[in-house]
Amino acid sequence: MSTWLNPKHLNEAKTKAGKPTAGYWWHFGLAIKEFFFLLLVCIGSLIHAVFPWVLDFKLLEWRINRLKKLKKQLPDDPQLQKVHFDD
Repeated sequence: MSTWLNPKHLNEAKTKAGKPTAGYWWHFGLAIKEFFFLLLVCIGSLIHAVFPWVLDFKLLEWRINRLKKLKKQLPDDPQLQKVHFDD
C-alpha cells in the first residue's frame, strides 16, 4: 500500500537512481527542476487551452522528452520501467 508520507523516500530514490552517494541535495536539485518544468508546462497548458493555436503540439513533445530524461535519471525505478518509447 502506498501512502503520501514515506520516511525512507531519500534512500529509495538513491537506489532507483543507481547513485549510492546521492543525498538530500541531489534529490532537491532533481525535484526543484521538475517543479519548475511542471509549472511552465502548467502555464503553457493554460495558454494553449485558451489559444489552441499557441504552442501547437510542443507541450506534448516537451512532456515526452522530460519523461525520457527522468527515466535516464532514475533507471531502476519500477514505475518508469513500465514506460517505453519507440525511438
